[in-house]
Amino acid sequence: MVIGRKPHVTPSHAHFAPDAMQPRTRSGDSVSIDVPTIKVERTALALEKDPAMPVSADAGVTITGLPLAENTSIRSVVMALENYRLRLPSSLPAADAQGIRRFKGREFVDIAPGEIVQVRQDVATGEYRATLPSEQSASGPSLVLDQRTMIWTTEPLSILADIGDGMSTRSDPELIGLKPSIDWDATAAQRSLYEGLDDRFERQASRTVTIVARGLSQFEPRHAAILRAELIATHQIFSDAGNGLAANYVEAGGIFQGFFGIHHEFIRVKLAACLSRGEALSKEYQGPWGMDKFVGVEFDQDRRAWVYQFDFHGRLFISLNHLQTGDFAAVLGHEMLHTNRVNRFKSVGPGALDFFYLDARMGKALGRPVPVYDLAERGVSEVIMQGGMTVAYLEGFTSDHSRFTAGVREALGLSGKLEVQTAVDLFNAYPAVRTSLASNNADSIIYAATSLQALHLTRIADSRLLESLLSR
Repeated sequence: MVIGRKPHVTPSHAHFAPDAMQPRTRSGDSVSIDVPTIKVERTALALEKDPAMPVSADAGVTITGLPLAENTSIRSVVMALENYRLRLPSSLPAADAQGIRRFKGREFVDIAPGEIVQVRQDVATGEYRATLPSEQSASGPSLVLDQRTMIWTTEPLSILADIGDGMSTRSDPELIGLKPSIDWDATAAQRSLYEGLDDRFERQASRTVTIVARGLSQFEPRHAAILRAELIATHQIFSDAGNGLAANYVEAGGIFQGFFGIHHEFIRVKLAACLSRGEALSKEYQGPWGMDKFVGVEFDQDRRAWVYQFDFHGRLFISLNHLQTGDFAAVLGHEMLHTNRVNRFKSVGPGALDFFYLDARMGKALGRPVPVYDLAERGVSEVIMQGGMTVAYLEGFTSDHSRFTAGVREALGLSGKLEVQTAVDLFNAYPAVRTSLASNNADSIIYAATSLQALHLTRIADSRLLESLLSR
């Protein structure tokens, strides 16, 4: 997803102070679209189940079955979905921008004109699967949306087709359709090889922003220089945090509890894996294939950077109007954590999600005093991990809370769809649920890594100072 905030620098000792910043709204655009990802191993947590927990009932919708269609253009789809196909009732709401029809806690998608299936989203992978109304978890095939027709299909997206459309040994302005920002008389060895030209992810982005650069070679020199420097800083965050985790500092326990709650020991191995993957990814993004995985957009009001989680090319979309020296490393790290497999990379990302964000400017919406640290996000996370989440806080970022509610539901093993207030209440009531979501939450991971890096660097500096004093 997207983060667009500048870290607050305040005294290092925690104290409580009201948040004077104004709330900021965040775009509700989804970045997890279409193609299934590799599941990330989840740490099992012991949850005490309370049969009296308030869980909203999953309301039904009466729909009649539909005989098998004979249209050969959709035959492969309907055959795979024969047991799930339903006739489209006139009372069902129209599909939203993501191609999903929502009705009384259920979600439906179009698989052909007049034909729908009910779907459930896998919170770990983000993929939508066909399901029967009686099922607690989806048993049907995964589905993907064709943005051009708004029809969902079981046919896997052709990665080779996307590469074939986007790869070319030419990189002249006429082919790419952009004003050049580099010398196009450069040798062929210096020209970029951009993958995914005008594919569905570019088309998705182009609905709201203007793409002005594909690959760092097309960025203005000053923007390219900033990104290269911030990439190095991102790699250093993951590297230092990994070393800090291995050093097992006493103070690290407070950091982990602030970002992952009282059950943080359960996810220590998972956190180490995330840091290791982040370090490897940030290194590969600095390599020759990584340079063409940056896409510059001219202007975006709210988003600083974003990825489409299922974009096999692993492109990072960068809003040039927000690109600043010295505060973009955590932004890049956050986006890298969303990735899984990336074309031409050996490393595999951790596939983290966006259950919630950490932003001190929304601190007042939590309704509690927020501890102040050098890294402002740590104080916000502490309140949330102590059971202080509020609907008002979530509303400050997006009106779509399906990811958060689905995460709570899955962590507790509940059936049916939760109302956002119920999900918030359950999240606050169960510490293990908070740990479960935070351990796969991109903001929690990157800011825990940043805090751990600061601790590690401080310890190194103290050690060197002591050595210098002893050597005198």
